[in-house]
Amino acid sequence: MVQAPDWIENNQKFALIGVDVGITDDINRFECPGGLIGLPNADFEFPEHWKLWLGSLRIEDIESCSLYLLATMASTSPSVLDAENKRLQGAVGDWFTGLTLIRKFGSTDAAFTATGSCVNGVIDVRQFGSIDPPLASIVHDDRPISRKDLQDAFPIARGLAKLRQSTDHNRWRLHRCMNLYQEARCERGILERIHQFTRCIEGLIAPKQGQTLRQFKSRTELFVGPHHHELMGDLYRVRSDVEHLHENQHLEEFDRQVRIHLAKLEAVSEWVSRSCLARILRTSELVLHFGNVAAIGHFWAKPEAERRALWGDPINPCATLTGFNFNRVSDGELGAHE
Repeated sequence: MVQAPDWIENNQKFALIGVDVGITDDINRFECPGGLIGLPNADFEFPEHWKLWLGSLRIEDIESCSLYLLATMASTSPSVLDAENKRLQGAVGDWFTGLTLIRKFGSTDAAFTATGSCVNGVIDVRQFGSIDPPLASIVHDDRPISRKDLQDAFPIARGLAKLRQSTDHNRWRLHRCMNLYQEARCERGILERIHQFTRCIEGLIAPKQGQTLRQFKSRTELFVGPHHHELMGDLYRVRSDVEHLHENQHLEEFDRQVRIHLAKLEAVSEWVSRSCLARILRTSELVLHFGNVAAIGHFWAKPEAERRALWGDPINPCATLTGFNFNRVSDGELGAHE
């Protein structure tokens, strides 16, 4: 019998996501509960018929992935593509999403997903697909993914799994905010990124009609502290300009300082939305408070001291800009030639 790769046993099913990102040397075989495994490179060999179908160039891209996230489980019917495979795909997808909420990494190549099984030592891929990768922005985090990042992503993945598997369908608002965030991470346009990240924050605030700007500035004090009203107001005004097709006010003529300000707003809106979602998903009590509009309304109706006790300390919204040197950013990168 053929020897199975060391990340899977015979009669097990698997799902994996492969992505090409920078990683640290301390990532070797990293395991989390529930059959989750992180590998810097897996001896993952596609069956010959899949190689012919996908083509040599795509296979080379897949085999050049630097990080593999895997989920495995024993199965009595390993050759059957069924709900077990979907369960594994959900688990590894949650871990990958958790990683995006830990780090603002970017990848130029599409990530790939695969699921299948191992029978008699042979890997059989039953389903293959690609997913849009998170894209880098002007203010980017180019530090490599570390073992600690994978570890920190796991509690978020666990929160995502509970949210995804819950029979309580009254969590749609939190699902919507998560979708907005993930879509924005894959967006190339800086104004659309600001628009969607800010909508994500707004979704956790649920301001009343006619009071949106005022409540956006006042309620985000819980997330970022009381000294950033001007910054939060700038975010909301750009979000509104994009919403009402007034992008020309920012992009029609190239102004380097205006573009730098937009890059800063993109970084701040991403960081605030990411930190809020990560905190909520790590804390089951907060999931209850931010699951739907009614729950969010009850949360914001609580006394300020009670809200603060539930939420915890605010973040510094400008921490994401620390150490970033805009003098190294060319006019072309800021969109001068678009």
